[in-house]
This record gives sequence, structure tokens and C-alpha cells, in this order.
Amino acid sequence: MRDWRGTTATATSDPRYGKGEYTLPSGPVDSEEEQVQLTAWLDVFLQKPNVQLPRPPAVALEVMALSRKPQVRIEDIASVLEREPLLAGRVLKLSNSALYGGVTACHTLKQSLVRVGLGVVRDVVMETAMQMTVLHAEGVNRTLESIRRHSSAVAWLSRLVARNTAFDAENAFLLGLLHDVGLSVGLVGLAEYLRGRKEPVRLTPARWRAVEAIHERFSGAVLGSWGLPPQLTLVAQQHHTLHVGGRAHPQVAVLLIAEHLADDAGWGVCPVTESSGEVPDEVALVSARETSVRDYTDEALRALSLNRRHYQALGVEAQRVLETLSAQYQAAR
Repeated sequence: MRDWRGTTATATSDPRYGKGEYTLPSGPVDSEEEQVQLTAWLDVFLQKPNVQLPRPPAVALEVMALSRKPQVRIEDIASVLEREPLLAGRVLKLSNSALYGGVTACHTLKQSLVRVGLGVVRDVVMETAMQMTVLHAEGVNRTLESIRRHSSAVAWLSRLVARNTAFDAENAFLLGLLHDVGLSVGLVGLAEYLRGRKEPVRLTPARWRAVEAIHERFSGAVLGSWGLPPQLTLVAQQHHTLHVGGRAHPQVAVLLIAEHLADDAGWGVCPVTESSGEVPDEVALVSARETSVRDYTDEALRALSLNRRHYQALGVEAQRVLETLSAQYQAAR
């Protein structure tokens, strides 16, 4: 496994430099200076007038808005979904999948909506919409795919965690699905930054740290641009900070625990280097990977009236959920 520690040292700081014993490191230099410059550039990236934030299909946002209305009817949701056959087909397919425990097959969209319920339909629609709203950036596509995979896992595990608490689980899936969209937008910004400097688009630990440092604010900006409820935006833009307004926030606690479970099961974000015309580097940037702050684990559990015994039980159930989700991924290929 490659060890990236120490790669920030410069040639002039090495006592062997100039004595014929020093070899300059190949590839991009992982420097603190570059991290500072990139962080400053990303800080104003979203303010550019020509920046287009990712946006799910209009039908998905319409379903989101309808689902929040207290008197919405199944027929209203079905009517909207029928305008987007791909989304409608996805709802029908998932309602018959093992993820939703269907015993008898649903043959119509209305039957599917009745089986899974409006809240789950909204989640399914947004999950499908996020798969349709795919961000690409040559050089970091493998990392973007890792983020998408991680986000799906955290969505399912957030729902699992929330259902084992006394707190409202309504938005748990959505928050898990959308919380790291800022990482994807940050990587797209990184690619633009490097192209502007006429450099190859490659990911290094310093560049990843710059993206990670800004990603919560990016997530909040994206969700805000979609017109989602302010509470969702608030959690997304500080999902690594358990305390909001001086108190442990239950929705952040759910996210933190779900991310820990995903990491433990091998579904964490795994940034990898990749360059056009070269064999992708399979070595994860372990020292820089996006992880939850593990110091919060016990405090997050306490905030939800859970303990380590509950966490272990959740881990067993999480493994079953992720095995099913993995099978769904394989079937979709």
C-alpha cells in the first residue's frame, strides 16, 4: 500500500539534495501551498455566473414538493411520475425488489405507490434522479463513482438507524443520499481549476483535502438551489458537526452513525488517482479519505438514546441491507 506521508517535503529541505543522492518525486507534488491556492479558488467557484449546479429532473423536484403536502393523493403522484417513464419504471421495479420485501408483484404504478408509501416513493425518485444527474470530470470519475456508491449506502443506513430511534425518520434517507453532493461538485471544480492551469486532472491528497474542506458548504448550496426545506440544507452544510446551535442534532447524529457503519462495511468514499492515457492507480489515498469524525460516535449514539450494543446490532442489519444493495448494483450493470 502506498504511503503518502512525507510527500510534502521539498527538495531543498532534504540533506541529500545537491549531492547526487536525491531523486525528485515523480508526478504531481502534494504541497500545502497548492492546497491553500486550490481552497481559495474553490471558495469562489460557486459564485461564478457561468457555473451550473447539478439539478435533478423537474419531475423529481415536483414529486418532492407534492410529497410535503398533507392532502396529496396517490393519483397526483402517479400523474407526475408518468411524465418521466424512467422514474416511473424505477419505482415499479424497486417496489418489487428484495429491498422492499414485496411478496406479490406490483403491475401498475399505483400499486407500487400504495405498497411503498409516499415517503419511500419520494426517496426512490430522488435516488433515481441522482443517478440520472451524473457528474463527470475526466481524471476523477472513479472517485465520483465512489461518492455515488457511498451516498446510496449512507441513505439506506440512515433510514435503518433512524427507524431504530424515537426521532422522525422522514428525511433520513434524503439526507444520506444528498449530504455529500458537495464532494462531487468540488471535484468538478477541481477539474476546471486544473484545466485552467493546463495541468493534467489528477487527484492528490492535498487536492482532496481542499475539496473535502469545502464540501459541506457546497452541499448546502446545491440543496438550497433545489428549493429543498431549509432544515435539510442546514444539516447538509454541517453534517460533520454534531452540535448545531449548541445542541447535538439528531439528524446529524443519524448521518454520522450511518457513515460509520458504511465505512466499517467497506462502503466509504475511496478517492483514487486517475489520469487519461494511464493505468488507473488502484491505491486509495488512505491518509486523505473522507471519513466521519469517529470521536463523535459515542456522543452521536447517546444523542439518539443508543449505545454500543445497539451499534453492533445495527452493524449486523446494515450488512444485510448492503448485501441486498450490492446485488441491486450488480443487476443494474
